[in-house]
Amino acid sequence: ISYLNFAQQWYARLSFKKEQIRQYMKLKEVNERLVAENESLRNSLEYYKKLYSAYMPKSNVDRSDVHFLVARVINSSVHLPYNYLTIDKGEEAGIKPNMGVVCDQGIVGVVVATSKHFAVVMPVLNRKFKVSAKFKKNNYYGSFEWSGTDYRTGVLSDIPLHVPITRGDTIVTSGYSNFFPEGLMIGIVEDYAISMGTFYSINVRLSTDFKNLYFVYLISDDKLSERMTLENSVINE
Repeated sequence: ISYLNFAQQWYARLSFKKEQIRQYMKLKEVNERLVAENESLRNSLEYYKKLYSAYMPKSNVDRSDVHFLVARVINSSVHLPYNYLTIDKGEEAGIKPNMGVVCDQGIVGVVVATSKHFAVVMPVLNRKFKVSAKFKKNNYYGSFEWSGTDYRTGVLSDIPLHVPITRGDTIVTSGYSNFFPEGLMIGIVEDYAISMGTFYSINVRLSTDFKNLYFVYLISDDKLSERMTLENSVINE
């Protein structure tokens, strides 16, 4: 009986030590995951601040009408001529059509349809998508759209031949858009050629990797509807 008690105590102590080691290893794994998540959240927060400041003029003008919503991508495609992606937030969360969508890498697209719990976004990787874009270094702007083939490349057009261009130049949103503020990242110049004799056609390497897209931010501007109604009333006259 004494031997049996000793064996039971020894086995209990051994099991306890094994559990301590298992918990330590699990704790280490959890800590490493938390560190990675904290780093990701920190980077997202920095981008969120930049995004917010891009919409906030350096003055005392009140822009309390602008705020941002976070959503997760739950479905997407990249190889079709007209790609779309789905996010896990909808009307119940305040998502509306025409909201601009961005991520920590750059612009993503525009909301085109909503339901109670979901929304569909037309991304940059859609032949219908166009946005006004400019050179960060000199503010010359043109029209940017997807190339239609490579999910990492878009085309900037309508840039006059006198504009100095260098491979590696940064292309950002111009601000001449109902969906995006000025200065959001689009990509960098890969190469360029003369098109139609008077303008450049510029291949731009997209900053957003649409094959690795998880969380996105939606720009909610309460005055957007008023602006679009006014502009459309003039255009349609």
